Amino acid sequence: MIDGKKTFEDFEEGYVFPFDVPGLTNEAIKAFAKEFDPQRFHLNEEEAAKTHFGGLIASGFQTQVLCFLEFCNSVLLKSWAVGAPGIENLRWLRPWHPGEDLKGTVTLTEKRSSSKRRDRGYLAFSLEAAVNGEPTISMDWTVIILTNEGAREAANT
Repeated sequence: MIDGKKTFEDFEEGYVFPFDVPGLTNEAIKAFAKEFDPQRFHLNEEEAAKTHFGGLIASGFQTQVLCFLEFCNSVLLKSWAVGAPGIENLRWLRPWHPGEDLKGTVTLTEKRSSSKRRDRGYLAFSLEAAVNGEPTISMDWTVIILTNEGAREAANT
């Protein structure tokens, strides 16, 4: 740990971060959809009822953002994470309906040093969240994080 933040060396493969996301209101779903994903099954209960979803559902992007936010606030912001090269896998496995609580985990599945830069490494994470045990979303991505050496250097600049 450097300056109270975790570095590459502080993380171990198999680390599990549990999280909960409280159910959303119809209004919260519609507000997000209006701005970012204005499809009828996110905006209007009557129109949503006519679809195969049978009612209003949260945007998959809203689901992803809210699950990631818990991990970001509790883990990434307390580390020397410096970005990510991208998401390798993202699956919306079931609609998320208003009022349903999500329970999930983020697991550190792989840890590897950079082959080009000694000041950083890569952490591969897998997120899974469910409603009442039914898988709802899964996501795999990699985070770039500074090593002790890189964090000491960054802390002194």
